[in-house]
Amino acid sequence: MMSPSLRTQQWSNLRKRVLAAAVLLPFTLLSFIFGPAWFVVTVLMFACTLSVSEMAMMVLPALERKLAANPAPQVDPMTGRRLPHVYVFPAITVLLGWGVLLASTIGAPEVAVGWVVMTAMMSLLLGIFSSKDIDVSAGRAFGILISLCYGALPWVVFWFLYRAAPNARYPLLVMTVTWCGDTGAYFGGRFYGGKIFGDRKLAPVISPKKTWEGAIAGVFASVIGALILNLLFFNELGNTGFMIRLACVGGVAAQLGDLVESTFKRFSGVKDSGVLIPGHGGFLDRVDGILFAAPVIWAILYYFR
Repeated sequence: MMSPSLRTQQWSNLRKRVLAAAVLLPFTLLSFIFGPAWFVVTVLMFACTLSVSEMAMMVLPALERKLAANPAPQVDPMTGRRLPHVYVFPAITVLLGWGVLLASTIGAPEVAVGWVVMTAMMSLLLGIFSSKDIDVSAGRAFGILISLCYGALPWVVFWFLYRAAPNARYPLLVMTVTWCGDTGAYFGGRFYGGKIFGDRKLAPVISPKKTWEGAIAGVFASVIGALILNLLFFNELGNTGFMIRLACVGGVAAQLGDLVESTFKRFSGVKDSGVLIPGHGGFLDRVDGILFAAPVIWAILYYFR
């Protein structure tokens, strides 16, 4: 039986999630639907900055802590604040992510591909030559490369989806599939978790609270959201059968993205990727599904539409 204090805390978190969504969701949707291209690029650069920096701030200290025999201190023992050098490599990784994102807006695919390859090589070199300790060097190289790939490249794909059709229909599709799935999984797990499949958890090692009931409800909600959005666009996104298949695959990809971020958080020993959004934690905690759903939906649309 759930204690009253725990129930109160859950409802408080839910209210924070609803209020945060009520503020951020309209701004995001209006930005992509009515905003000029330069403003959309600005929004994507902001998203890239938050994604890359949060990821780097998680994995870089964790890799150094786990790999190095004598890891450098991360906080000032007197004040408890992070030392300045902790921010150096995340900041450099953000700059590399900006380069990749801006190169993708030029319009020539070979420019974007070239920047991706070059920044990947620069990430490895930067990490390898950053320390005399081979373990620290390898950890930083891997951490920078992971942060760049995870936090920046999906927004490049998001830009491709934005310019692929008018009215930002495909970015809206990605957000609808992801956020409807997230909401469906939350309430499905809350009300039906453990009542159909018993004690079988979706990923007990990575995220013990996620249930199969919640996952199935999430995919179902993704499908419903995609079909409603397709109706709003007068069925221009695809026929009903195609949209159901697309939403199912995209919904599963979004949930896998959630599990991937949970893996990184568990590896880094943190509960949330940050404290930016009340009720949601960090920015990555809100967009982790989008980072996986966007490339998958882009691939399906590119090869089958």
